[in-house]
Amino acid sequence: MEAFWPYRLMRMAEVLDRAFGAVCGPDDELSFSEWQVLWCLAETSPGTAKAIALRCGMSKTKISRAVKVLEDRAYITRRRDRSDRRFELLALTPEGFSRFGRLEERARYFQTVIEANVAHADLASLNDGLQGVEEMLASGPFDQVVDRVGGLHNDHHTGS
Repeated sequence: MEAFWPYRLMRMAEVLDRAFGAVCGPDDELSFSEWQVLWCLAETSPGTAKAIALRCGMSKTKISRAVKVLEDRAYITRRRDRSDRRFELLALTPEGFSRFGRLEERARYFQTVIEANVAHADLASLNDGLQGVEEMLASGPFDQVVDRVGGLHNDHHTGS
C-alpha cells in the first residue's frame, strides 16, 4: 500500500488532523468538517452550503452536519436568501468570529512548526504536486471510466 500514494495522502491527512487536534488542545470541540465550514465563512461570509461545497470539496451531508453543530454552538446563523428562497445564507456570529480567531492562531502556529521542520524544497514540491493532482481531478479524467453499473473500469489494471 505504501506505493499507492492516495492511501498515503489519506493516512497523512488523518495524522495531520490528529496532530492539529493536539495543537488545538483537549478543549477544542470542532471536528475537521466544522472548522472547514467555520474557516470558509470567516473568509466569505455570508455564504451558502453550495459555495462551501465547491470551495472545500465537502459533501452536502458533512456540511449540513457541521452547520447544525456550529449553529447549535451559536457560531453561525442561517437565514433564507431574499433573492433566491431556495438557498440559506450562512454567516458567522461575533462568537463565531472569535472562535475562528483562536482557530486561525493555532493553524498559523501549526504551519510554522511544519515549515521549521521540513525542508523548504520538500514543501514546495509537495505543494506543486498537490496542485497538479487537484487540477487533474478538476478536469474530470475519471468521469469517463465509471461504467453502467457504477463500478470502475480500468483497462490498464485489468489487462482488458
